[in-house]
Amino acid sequence: MENSKNSSNNTKSSLVEQQDNHTSTVDESRRQFSRLGAATPVLLTLASRPVFGGNCLSNMMSGNLSDPDRGHCGPGWSPGGWRNPVGQVNGMDTLDAWDAAGYYYGELDGNDDPSCTKRNGQFKNKRECYSGGSVYADTPLPGGDPRTLIEILGTNDIKKHCITALLNASLSENVDGFTYILTVDQVIGLCNGSIPVPGGQSLRGFLDSTWI
Repeated sequence: MENSKNSSNNTKSSLVEQQDNHTSTVDESRRQFSRLGAATPVLLTLASRPVFGGNCLSNMMSGNLSDPDRGHCGPGWSPGGWRNPVGQVNGMDTLDAWDAAGYYYGELDGNDDPSCTKRNGQFKNKRECYSGGSVYADTPLPGGDPRTLIEILGTNDIKKHCITALLNASLSENVDGFTYILTVDQVIGLCNGSIPVPGGQSLRGFLDSTWI
């Protein structure tokens, strides 16, 4: 038992060292994932890309410690990270990350707000100075909502968590170098109730544990 525990710890330690730019991110991720409990461990191990997200969730739900094909997964970005137009997501400008995920942040047009216009006539690059953007109906998530994704990300609605998970999963499936713990299909299943939430947590609590 002790040898098995030591082997697991050594594997985690080795993989953390392989993260070029995200060591602190992975450490923080582990602290968040630990809230799921020992019965649903997240194992950061190498595997081929097609099984990454799918096997990560499967192993969390089963507590499987021996599957050699479990995925190498990491945390995603928070609602605040996706909502900030001047930040970065996965080393990309936020707006580029939205595009890579297949969604549209919005148009920087001042949004009919005089405070968004600088003295030189240009618009300030602030969230409230954008208009339009992808709406909830543009996503495969359950339920209806006329609001834009950016609007919902500024609320405490459970849809905020589903949208954030969807953006992370979509980005993960469309770019190299980032593998979110969930696939798009798994996000949809968790949010429509067809996939049980691991660890006996609420959906909100579980999804919140998958980003930093």
